[in-house]
This record gives sequence, C-alpha cells and structure tokens, in this order.
Amino acid sequence: MIQLIRPIREKIKHLGLLRLIGKGFYILRNEGFSGLSRRLARMAGKEAERPDSALLLAQAREAYCRFLAQQVKTWPHKPLISILLPVHNTPENWLRQAIDSVTNQVYEHWELCIADDASTQPHVRRVLEEYRRRNARIKVAYRATNGQVSAAANSALALATGAYAVLLDHDDRLERHALYRVAEVILADCPDMMYSDEAFIAEQSGEVTGYAFRPAFSLELLRAHAYIVRLAAFKTRLLRDIGGFDPALIVSQDYDLMLRAAEQARTIVHIPDVLYCRRTHEGATGRLEQGKAMETAKSVLAAHLARCGEKAEIADGQAFGFFDVRYALEPGLRVAVVIPTKNHGDLVRQCVDSIARTTRGVCYDIVVVDHASDDPATLAYFDELRTRHKVLRYDGAFNFSTINNWAIAQLGAAYTHYLLCNNDIEAIAPGWLERMLELGQKRDVGIVGAKLYYPDGRTIQHAGVCVGMFGIAEHYGKFMEKDLPDGQGVYPGYLGSLITNREMSSVTAACLLIRRDAFEWIAGFDEALAVGFGDVDLCLRARQAGYRIVFCAQAELIHHESFTRGKNNQHPEDSSYFLNRWQTFINEGDPYYNPNLTLLNTFWHTKKSEEASQTPAKRKGWRVFRKTPNMVGTFSFPES
Repeated sequence: MIQLIRPIREKIKHLGLLRLIGKGFYILRNEGFSGLSRRLARMAGKEAERPDSALLLAQAREAYCRFLAQQVKTWPHKPLISILLPVHNTPENWLRQAIDSVTNQVYEHWELCIADDASTQPHVRRVLEEYRRRNARIKVAYRATNGQVSAAANSALALATGAYAVLLDHDDRLERHALYRVAEVILADCPDMMYSDEAFIAEQSGEVTGYAFRPAFSLELLRAHAYIVRLAAFKTRLLRDIGGFDPALIVSQDYDLMLRAAEQARTIVHIPDVLYCRRTHEGATGRLEQGKAMETAKSVLAAHLARCGEKAEIADGQAFGFFDVRYALEPGLRVAVVIPTKNHGDLVRQCVDSIARTTRGVCYDIVVVDHASDDPATLAYFDELRTRHKVLRYDGAFNFSTINNWAIAQLGAAYTHYLLCNNDIEAIAPGWLERMLELGQKRDVGIVGAKLYYPDGRTIQHAGVCVGMFGIAEHYGKFMEKDLPDGQGVYPGYLGSLITNREMSSVTAACLLIRRDAFEWIAGFDEALAVGFGDVDLCLRARQAGYRIVFCAQAELIHHESFTRGKNNQHPEDSSYFLNRWQTFINEGDPYYNPNLTLLNTFWHTKKSEEASQTPAKRKGWRVFRKTPNMVGTFSFPES
C-alpha cells in the first residue's frame, strides 16, 4: 500500500511545485526581481512550515533567466544597447550594485558608458578601473572638472555607440531582465522613446518599499506631473538630435529631457513591468532642492509649451511635484448644454441655476430635452425656461442614445461643442466649464470628462472610466474620500490620478464635453445601446477615430446619484452588445490602467499574484503610442 501511495503523493507535490514556479514567473514578469525578493522575504516569515517555498521561487528566478537567454538566441538581430551612467563620489557599495546590475543582465548585447564627474573620493576610480579591466563592454570617461549631473550624462552619451541608450543613476540598479525587455520592444516596434514601471528601494537595506505602476503615454499627464522617470530609454540619435541633457540644469533635468524627447518622438512605448529599482534617500538632489526643483520644473514646462505653440499659464498643482496648466481660450467657441429629462423640474432648475451661477467666460446655451414630461410643475418651469433657453419636446420611447442624437440633430451648426449633462448634475464652483473647454478646444481632443462627487461633496463618484474594470467598465476613484484626514489637504490619488488632467479611454456622459466635428465624424451615440455603456462606447469609438479623451480634474461638480453601488447588470442587452464589440479591447487591457493594478476595486490597489491565472496574456505586453501626422495619438498592443 505504501508503495502505491508514494508515487501519488510525489505527483501531487510536483504539481504544487509547478504552480509555485508559475507564480514566481508571474511575479518576475510584472514586479521584477525586486518584487520576487519581497515575496520571498514575506514567505520566510509566514511559511516556515514550507521551507522549500523560498528555495523553489529562487529556482524559478534562475529558470526565468535561462528561459529569456534561450529566447535571445532565437532572435535574428540583437541590437546593441548603451547604458549611460554618470558618477560622482558614489558610495562604493551603491556603485558596485549599479554596475553589477548591468553586468548581470540576461541580455548581454550592451555597453556601459560611465562618466565620472571629477570625483574626489579615491575609491571611485579604483572601482571603475577594476570593472573596466574585467569587462571590455565597460567604457569610462574621467571628466577634468565637475560639471554636475547633466554635463556628466552628456559625457556618457558621447561614449555611446548603441542604437538605443538607457539611463541609469549611480545609486540605483536595473532588474536582471530589464535590457531583455528593452530589446524585445526595439525589435517589435523600433520606438523613439520607452519607459517602464519601477520599484523604490530603501537607502541602506535595498528592500522594496513601493512601486510606481504607470499608465501609457499621456501628454496632458506629463504636463501636469513628471510621471516618466525610470527606466527610460531612447534612440541614441534622438538624444543627440535634441542636444542631450541641458547642462544648465542641476535639478529637473530629467523632466526637461522627457518633455523635449516626447515632442520629437513619433512612437512612445510603456512597458508595464518593473525594470528599475530607484533608491530613496535624503541626500537625493530633488529632496534637498524641492523649492528650486518646482520653480525649475515650471520653467522647463513653460519652454516646452512655448515650443509646442501653446498659449498657457502654469501654476503649482495641489501637491508637491504637480502643476496646473491653463490654456488660453480661443475666440468663437460656443457650447450647447444638452440636458435630457422626464419630469424632475426641481433637479433641472438646480442644474440650470448652478450652471448660470458658475459660468462666466464661455458662450453657451441651455438645451433641455423634455422627454414626454407630464408633471404640471415641471411643465410650468419649462415654459419659464423658454424665455431664456431652448426646450425641445421628445415623445418617443426612452433610449438615452436616441434622445441625445435627436436633440443634437435639432441644433444645427451654431455650436462648436456639446456638453452632455444629466439633469441631476450641480455645478459647485466657478470655472469648471472653462477648464473643460480649454482642453476640448484642441483639435485632437474629442471628449473631455469632469470629476464628479456624490451629494456629500466629499466622496468621489467619477474620476474617469476604466474599461474592463469589474468585467466591463467602472469609474476610477469611486467611493474614495477627496480629502486627506486632519485637514492635510486634498488626496492626490494614485500617482496624482485625482488631481491631474490626463488622457483616458473613457469618461462618463453624466457631464461630458464633445467637439461637434468629433460627434459628427463618429455619427454620435450608437442607438443599439439604449441605457447602459453608450457613453463608454462613444468614447472608445472617438479614440478609434484618433481623438484624445481627456479627464479634467479641475472641473468639479456634484452628481446627485444614489450611493448604492451598481454594475449596470440591470441592462443585459446593452452589456452583451457592448462586450461583443469591445471584448478584444478589454482583453488587451485599458492602456491608461496598469495591468499590475487590480480590476476588482476602484482604488488603484496592486493586483494580487493569484489574479494572474485570470488575466489574458496580452495584458502582459507593452503599450505602443504612435503619433499620426496631425499629432493625434493611437495605440496598438503586441501579440504575446
């Protein structure tokens, strides 16, 4: 009997180990080796009864590296990648860690270009010479005078012979598969610029303290926050064409470089994978020079806007490191505010009065679409409204898409934009429509959405829409409190998600500004969607046509919607129709939502590794942003 049971027991154990190794592969792919190390440390504390677990995940790490190395052997071309490493009086252990993180790369077709910025610590030259003698792929330039980080980085760039250059700071380190992922993207898309997610590591221990899981490229977000940091890679020719780093800058030099590179880049790739470990310590220049960094960053942002021909003003954002860009309104803009309703005159009055109270710098007309109202008080109010605004009577069956399409068709060509507005929207502060129109006036911005609160004015109801969340679509930030506790200010959200303007895949039509030409080009709402998801479909078709969809964090209104959570599952026909059209997009993943974040809540929580088995393979690919000749961006996804 024992002889019969033992093989079965061993087989069960083997299957468990395979699942464990598979979990390790997932962690490596998405959170990098630093993420695996963090998981190993956690397992050491929680799974003492399974001492083989940590060993097996470590084996998974090595197996993953061997797998990637074998993949490289099958590639027809192996591009040379130059790593630029400026150095100045770096502590020896940090310097060795940085260099070792390059020499230990799975992808071996690299050169390390080091520029020592006249270090005075004797160990620096000793360590650099030691590594240079051991590895012919390491080049070292010794600057005669200290020129600060930008000048040193340019000296490193002068050594580069690779087609692409990767930036590495002297106190940081690359993950072992970083250059593999960079080379993989180069072969597939030949981008001008790419960036990844990163881990933050403690100053002394090197333990992971957090992550930055970034969205795909967003121009408006980059103008509001320097969200692209490390890993960053560029075509070497592009870096040289834009003049490299500005040697006059000793802070915000990275932000300046990202802005100038993004202006010229035609293809920008985001790799949603932790490829870089950034050390956080009090001696970092950005921490020591915060005030100067903000002023310098605003100056380089102003220069960027001027180069792009934008008439804009820049103010500090609602938190350190964030900016508020105001664009000058063009003449001739006119908005039709379309408010469909059946009865509920009290809500319509509140909506109309709040718009009048908070809108000064925009030419607009209110257009109330009366869907067969029969309440006497409401009808009396509509008679009053007709003296100042338009009231259109619609008597067909209820279909949200049809009602809006019909109403807009009655308006003619007098308007440049339509504001689609629910009857239960209440404007709470001046300037919201101006802020939306500042973004909506841009010829490649098709739709602008607002930030909406529940009636308490403190709880967020909508900060954009994530397509694919909870299986179909859901609002970002839903049920989050807008303020930090104890009066510490506004909660910025994950990487500033609640306080920055940014591109998105979709916004809600509860308060949505759309260009007239965009509405006409995509033929308005799809009337097959009678109740649910018509706005998400509208946005996705606008994106498909090449328009940007932008969330305006500074346009804040109240949406008098119930706190009761709903998933729109009360409209199965609409859900089925929407999923049939957009399932491929959902499987690929919303490019503005990082695949390392869970789709099971609206708070930008990190995904648990157990969710990996539920995740389609394409979500592990990168996101390719391509500019068309008229500067409109489109996305594509690699096959996995």
